[in-house]
Amino acid sequence: MTPDLSEVCGIHAGDGYLRNDGKRTELDISGSVDEKDYYDNHVVPLFERVFNIEIKPRFFPHRNTYGFVIYNARIAEFLHSLGFPYGKKTLTVSVPEEILRSSNLDIIYGFIRGVFDTDGCLSFRKRGGSGYSKFYLKRHTYPGITLNSCSKNLWSGVCRLLMKTGFQFTVSYQKAKNNSSEKYQIELRGDANVINWINNIGFKNPVKFNRFLIWKKFGFVPPGLNFCEQNRILSGVANPNSYYSDNLSDSENFLPALVKRKLKGMQSPAFFIP
Repeated sequence: MTPDLSEVCGIHAGDGYLRNDGKRTELDISGSVDEKDYYDNHVVPLFERVFNIEIKPRFFPHRNTYGFVIYNARIAEFLHSLGFPYGKKTLTVSVPEEILRSSNLDIIYGFIRGVFDTDGCLSFRKRGGSGYSKFYLKRHTYPGITLNSCSKNLWSGVCRLLMKTGFQFTVSYQKAKNNSSEKYQIELRGDANVINWINNIGFKNPVKFNRFLIWKKFGFVPPGLNFCEQNRILSGVANPNSYYSDNLSDSENFLPALVKRKLKGMQSPAFFIP
C-alpha cells in the first residue's frame, strides 16, 4: 500500500464501480460534469501513475457524468482483491483492511482525501443565536466538512481512520424512510478543523477547494455555487454579496481579516496540528 494507491481506493469508494458480468471485467470511475478539472488534472494522472496505463477521460451523456472506464481485467481484479465488490457497492463498500491497519499518516490521509474529494462536501452555514453581529447572522460563515454514506462499513472505517489523525468530528445516523436507505454522517465543524484539514489532508477537487478559497478571501461562501460561479467570484468578476437579496456589506473587510488571523494562528508552532 502506498499513499497514491490509498487515494485511488478512496476515490473508487466514492465514485467507482467494478463490473464483472462474465463477459467483461472493468473499472468505471466518474463524477459530476462540474468536476472535469478535478478528473483531468488530478484523478486521471493519479490512476495513470499508480497503474502505469494511459487513460482518456470523456463525458457520459446518458448519465450526465465525466470520467473514464479502464478495460483492464487485471486492474479490476486487483481492486476486488482489496475488498471492493463487483456490482452495486452503495450499501457494502468499506475501507480496505490494509489501510485500516496502517499507522502511516500519508496512507491514512490519502484514503480520506480521495473519499471526501468525491463523496464529501465543504459547506458553510449561518451562525445562530444571540451575540453575533448581523453579518454573521445573514452570511454563511461557519464551515463544516461532511461525508454522508449509506454504507455503515465505510462510515465506521473512515471514523477509525480519523481517530488516528487527532481530528475532532461528530457522527449521526438517520433511519431508513419509505424506500430510502439508512444514512450515516461524519462532520468536522468549525474554523480550526477546516484549516487543519487544508494543512494536512487538503482538497484536490477544485469544486471543494474553491469554497475554501472564497471563505479565505471574503469570510463567507454563498450556498449552491457551481464551479463557474466560484471562478467568477475568485477572479473578481462577481461579488459574493450579489447572491443575497439584502444590501448588507462588510465595508470594513472584517471577515477576511478575521479568517487570515485564524490562518496565521493555526500555522504558529504553538498550535497543535494533528
